[in-house]
Amino acid sequence: MQNISIYPGAIQEVQTILTHLNPQKIFLVTGKQSFKDCGAEKKLQWLMHDYQVTHFNDFNTNPSKSDVEKGMLSFNKENCDLIISVGGGSPIDMAKLINYYHNNDKVTITKEEVTNVNFKPVTHICVPTTAGSGSESTHFAVMYVGDEKYSIAHKHLIPDYAFIDSELHYHQTPYQKAVSGIDALAQSIESFWSILATDESKIYSRKALELVWNNLPNVVHRCDKIAHLKMAVGANLAGRAINIAKTTAPHAMAYTFTKKIGLAHGHAVALTLAYFFAHNLEDLSDDNSLSEVKLNIFHIIGCKSANDGKKRISDFLNMLNLETKLSKLSLLNKEDYFTISKNVNIQRLANNPRSISAADIEKAIEEIY
Repeated sequence: MQNISIYPGAIQEVQTILTHLNPQKIFLVTGKQSFKDCGAEKKLQWLMHDYQVTHFNDFNTNPSKSDVEKGMLSFNKENCDLIISVGGGSPIDMAKLINYYHNNDKVTITKEEVTNVNFKPVTHICVPTTAGSGSESTHFAVMYVGDEKYSIAHKHLIPDYAFIDSELHYHQTPYQKAVSGIDALAQSIESFWSILATDESKIYSRKALELVWNNLPNVVHRCDKIAHLKMAVGANLAGRAINIAKTTAPHAMAYTFTKKIGLAHGHAVALTLAYFFAHNLEDLSDDNSLSEVKLNIFHIIGCKSANDGKKRISDFLNMLNLETKLSKLSLLNKEDYFTISKNVNIQRLANNPRSISAADIEKAIEEIY
């Protein structure tokens, strides 16, 4: 079972747990600039003095197989026996992937052999510096092989320890807080209506949605410390929900936008969240399996119908200053979006409560353009 601590200053527990674990060599995975900006570097100064540490941050925002291979090589060269990840979703995913592949009997990863049958995890300590991805409590990690996205999943990919310190989230810009938070908001909604949802995941989804919906504006606009702590809890619960139920259509669309045009992941998710809210929840009969979910979501966000909820979400995104019209983002021509939308992640679409056709995807692009 994962050990989780969530409170301002939780990063200080890393020192205590390392004393107990007594590692010989530590592999530290962080972002390039965020590690310093969030204050984690200063708070972990003792780590470099007290232990043998290999610091790895040479990878892209969307980790590729070549990034993972570099990490594997460095991890094995230094003969490390414990991993610490400090950062948002990308550094945490990178740490998971290095852990997964470090004892692979091949030095390269191929599309034909993305699974490591020899996987033997080392202890992984995780310190998230954003409130969004929930990656600190999920058993999967994303990696790109060329333009193809692979989700590596294994029950032992969940970090052994997660120290969630809301003080590390204060440093982000309002935009960074907004896109991280919207990722958590989408996860809480998508895991709620996912066909893979369970009674347990719905408990996480419900509470996550309450916390994120009611606190994200104060995080973005007021840097409210209590709101930051509640967001940290909400984002972690959303991560625990998708760990069971996984994501659906908004995330499936988002992966394409993020990879092809470089839009921040949370912003990419925001683009179609309102559209799929109406698509998935309109005209449901009382005996539909989604009725209870629908009532819970409607109650939390304060809407009376799917279209009303669509407007509520759109207004919420506007309040966070997130532009959701592709034409106003001025990134690509309209036809280009139709082209890249053909590469939507089919696996995530399969989890959606209502079937999604090519025409539905084109309609979504038309509407958000």
